[in-house]
Amino acid sequence: MNFNLTKKIRAIPTEKPIYAMILSVPAAMIFLLFGLHVYGGTPLVDDVVIFAVLIAVAPPGFAQYYRYMRIKQIEESFPNFIRDLAEIKRSGMTLPRGLRAVARGEYGALTREVKKMDALVSWGIPFQEALQEFAKRVKTPLIRRTVSLIIQAERAGANVPTILEVAAKDARDIKAMDDERRGSMAIYVAICYLASFVFLFVIMILSAFFLPVMSEAGAAIGETGGFFLMAFDPILYERLFFHTAIIQAFVSGLVAGQMGEGEITAGLKHSVILMLLVYTAFALMPYVG
Repeated sequence: MNFNLTKKIRAIPTEKPIYAMILSVPAAMIFLLFGLHVYGGTPLVDDVVIFAVLIAVAPPGFAQYYRYMRIKQIEESFPNFIRDLAEIKRSGMTLPRGLRAVARGEYGALTREVKKMDALVSWGIPFQEALQEFAKRVKTPLIRRTVSLIIQAERAGANVPTILEVAAKDARDIKAMDDERRGSMAIYVAICYLASFVFLFVIMILSAFFLPVMSEAGAAIGETGGFFLMAFDPILYERLFFHTAIIQAFVSGLVAGQMGEGEITAGLKHSVILMLLVYTAFALMPYVG
């Protein structure tokens, strides 16, 4: 059967954050073309390019973060859902009827998914297929593993309540280990931010003290008839430092996402934050050209 409803749900940007780029990238291109037409050939073109990049990456970045938080909440409630299903199954109900019973409960972000499964079963779709559709929507190793275990146990005619209780405990243990791993990786995300702050600080110091000294030295040498440093342009180097800091912020954000959550796309939100920080820092400095 063609489950059009579930396919449409999976196409929502918050389910597949990359879909957000279908709107954000064209919007960024329109903004870029308009900005180049108005500010092309002026220093303000830097702002146009930066904000075009932010427009392109911010929606998928924060959509990905929303999905990450939603999946995290689902995984936290999933063991309780399996445990309740096991208790109802032990009372003598079939799994489809048990699903109808637990669908009346409250499982946070998982509640909506449980109601979707119950709706599919009520439409005549087998319980196993409803579970598989749920696993396809969420797409996490924890959910896939537990769902596969439940389906195989039901097919084999095993003691389903016991299997469900074991699956719930296994899911809880895996979630605890995953949280511990993410907690240990959080230090690397902090290091990425710290590295960006240090880099920005060094760039700002160079812009504040090194460039003026070099500019004055070039002017003094020019007055004596020398040629060394006569062509030194502090504004040009300020823009170069600015570009370097922006690129470093963007890349550091991607690294932070890969280190912290295991996905480069998870770093887009970090890139947006760091790029805005760099832009604000340079914008507030009166010596930036």
